[in-house]
Amino acid sequence: MKQQLTELQELGRCSHEGSHELFFSEKPADLAAAQRICGRCPVRIKCLEVALREGHEWGVWGGVIFWDGQPYHRRRSRGRPRRSEVGLPIEADTRELWEQVKSA
Repeated sequence: MKQQLTELQELGRCSHEGSHELFFSEKPADLAAAQRICGRCPVRIKCLEVALREGHEWGVWGGVIFWDGQPYHRRRSRGRPRRSEVGLPIEADTRELWEQVKSA
């Protein structure tokens, strides 16, 4: 598994854009920047699959934020977010993420 992750990182945009710290930051702006990099990555789905399978605790993997072992994503509706929602991550449903991986 470790070898597969290393190979993915070599092929991924994370190795060529930004810094390693960007993908493991606690700052929402850094995490959003990391997600934008992942959004254009050719191995994004494989990276997400590895993160789900290995139960990663922290970081941005395949465009999904993992925090304390829980996957989060930032999906906003149209328009401005409510003040109470600004900066809050939305928890992702792990089953939906696995379906995304399987359908790719």
